[in-house]
Amino acid sequence: MVVFQKIVNALGYAIKGVWYGFYSRKNITVFSLVAALIAVLLIWLGTSMVKFAIIMLAWMLVIIVEITNTAVEKVIDTLHPQFSEDIGHAKDMMAGAVFMAILTAVLTTAFMLLTPFIEKITGIQ
Repeated sequence: MVVFQKIVNALGYAIKGVWYGFYSRKNITVFSLVAALIAVLLIWLGTSMVKFAIIMLAWMLVIIVEITNTAVEKVIDTLHPQFSEDIGHAKDMMAGAVFMAILTAVLTTAFMLLTPFIEKITGIQ
């Protein structure tokens, strides 16, 4: 029973953390909305479950990296509120990680959906 309670507590903390990310960072909300719209597009296109899973995983990676970026920035800003060039570089690298995740998600989506989208729009297969 103690183990189960620890798992429930951990899940509660995790949900609280994700909720804080959505509440405090508009980017997380925007990326989630983009993922939801892409999911609707995938359903409309009738894509396979494998493509659906790969594309949704790519967009979840964006959200995960953005949540991680937010957490790292919060810790850095709390522990070292004054300006530091090295901390600036660390924050830039985290922003770069978010950018790379977005680029990965966009390219994955485009490569996997370009042909089915054109076929659906034109009716040519």
